[in-house]
Amino acid sequence: MRFLREVAAWSTAGLAALAAVDSHLGNMITVPWPLLAADAALGAALLLFRDRLGRRPWTRWALAVLPAVSTASIGPAALAVARAAARRRWRTVLPLGAVFASALAAGFHAPWTVLSPVSPAWAGLLLVAVSVTSLVTASAYRGARVDLIGALRERALDAEREQHARVAAARFEERNRIAREMHDVLAHRLTIISLDASALSYRPDLPEADRRSLAEEILSNTRQSLAEVRGILADLRSSDGPTDDAPDAPQPTFEELGRLFEDNRRAGVELDVRDEVSALGPAPSGTGRHAYRIVQEALTNARKHGAPGPVTVRVLPDGEDAVLIEVRNPVAAGPARPGADGPGGGVGLVGLTERVAICGGSLVWGDAGDHFELRARLPWTG
Repeated sequence: MRFLREVAAWSTAGLAALAAVDSHLGNMITVPWPLLAADAALGAALLLFRDRLGRRPWTRWALAVLPAVSTASIGPAALAVARAAARRRWRTVLPLGAVFASALAAGFHAPWTVLSPVSPAWAGLLLVAVSVTSLVTASAYRGARVDLIGALRERALDAEREQHARVAAARFEERNRIAREMHDVLAHRLTIISLDASALSYRPDLPEADRRSLAEEILSNTRQSLAEVRGILADLRSSDGPTDDAPDAPQPTFEELGRLFEDNRRAGVELDVRDEVSALGPAPSGTGRHAYRIVQEALTNARKHGAPGPVTVRVLPDGEDAVLIEVRNPVAAGPARPGADGPGGGVGLVGLTERVAICGGSLVWGDAGDHFELRARLPWTG
């Protein structure tokens, strides 16, 4: 089929060239001005639609032949030949250029005359004006099209960059969430283990019963830490949450604050607790979990960095829609206690700030004289 189309195109080109030469050898031909206007319109149309016409092989051959009978088609024909040359298809360019040159020569030597009342000078001026106007219009259209394509490409690149930024932000947030959960679960128990182990190391004179009690507490906290880590890992491996064959990640509530206070008292922390929320009945799980983590982190910091003395804890309703948590402990003026250089370094307070911000609450902390104070306000919502 491709061979037949090429044969037909070459045959058409040859017949048109012969017709042009024959017209040159014949008598003078008179061209009425309406036909001249139609020729100008044809040239304008070819210029405007040259891109679309140049996509098919047979249209290039037709454009190359037209200068033999149409002066206004010289520009579009030249552009068609130039486009073929730009693509370096020499098997097409060489014969196409020969046909165009032959048609151009035949057209220039053809004995055309123009019928009155349009003089040849005005006719030529009309052709030039129409050709230039059409070329400018077509070029402006092409430039606008190129600008539009460039704008669309730039918009697509911007959208791709924004998508990459969103993915990076989501990954960063997920890493922060994992780090926050790991710290909240492990920091407290690892601190207790560190302090208990330090007591065994620095107090060789402890009674055997106390040594056994500390060893049992270390073992208990180690087992609980492992269980909590397994729960978190099971949660992280599943995109839909914990799997059925793995324990759930720990989700403490207000009701477990009492056990937290007892664990710290057994570890030797002197507590002054006023809890008026746990006795109010079931609370939103989100609020209870955040409150537990705040108190847990505050007590951990008090054991690691605080001085001997009572730690004051207040968990109170703040109106009907919020919970107020206050923890106050003495600050150690000298070097840190043995075992206090474990996990932490301010990471826990940063994690608490993020946790409270997520649930719409507020958190402030800082030194107040010889005490360290932490105050948090949580909304009474899930």
